[in-house]
Amino acid sequence: MDRRLIFPAVAITAWAQQPAQPPGATEAEAALRARVDEFYKLQVEKKFRQAEAMVADDSKDDYYNHAKQQISGYSLQQVELLDSNTRARVTVKAKVTLRAALVGAQEFEIPLVTNWKVENGQWLWYIDPESRGKTPFGAIKPSPDTPKEGNALAPANVDIKDIMNQITLDRQGVILNASTPEQKVTITNHLPGPIALEVMKPELSGVSVELEKMNLGAGESSLVRLHLTTQAKSAGVVRLLASPLNKVLTIQLNLN
Repeated sequence: MDRRLIFPAVAITAWAQQPAQPPGATEAEAALRARVDEFYKLQVEKKFRQAEAMVADDSKDDYYNHAKQQISGYSLQQVELLDSNTRARVTVKAKVTLRAALVGAQEFEIPLVTNWKVENGQWLWYIDPESRGKTPFGAIKPSPDTPKEGNALAPANVDIKDIMNQITLDRQGVILNASTPEQKVTITNHLPGPIALEVMKPELSGVSVELEKMNLGAGESSLVRLHLTTQAKSAGVVRLLASPLNKVLTIQLNLN
């Protein structure tokens, strides 16, 4: 037998016995993006049972035992492929209704960071054990009385300070005097829901504070007019209260 013919045959056999290689990054990401899109469409449509087929077996209990986030929309922000394209971390910006004692129920756009892995050639959503219990308002344990409509689609931690900071003033202080007896400060509501404003008592002696609007919808602004009515004796602070967050905004008043 011609030995030159043996090597190609052996090489072909050895090649055929090689384990399947992970898909290339481009193909892996395209498949993952399609899978994530399908998964979140089902979440928006509240078809949680159908989405179960895209959940890894070791995370199905988590998927059903956590209270579901109410997702009304989403956009895929980032895909990070890991472990030779067999695992991934995906960030989605979702419109989610959050409920907390401090802020009540409001819709926010927040990042949802989820983990995915390849099993039997398919991308599957799964829970990283270290991320269990994380919510936008910190780590919590679900109450045994909480209805299990749930979603283990835990969003990335969102500090309550980040929410509070969505109500802003365009400046933190003003100067009032005889030549400039009136100043204006703009307050803006960057939250997706409405807020109510009021001037906190006691008011600063010798200064009147007028709110152009006491109720601000999402994205709306209002003027705060500060007027020197009599000769104020000293500098001070004007305080505004924004509900339902109970955030106190301060405007430093200086006399010159």
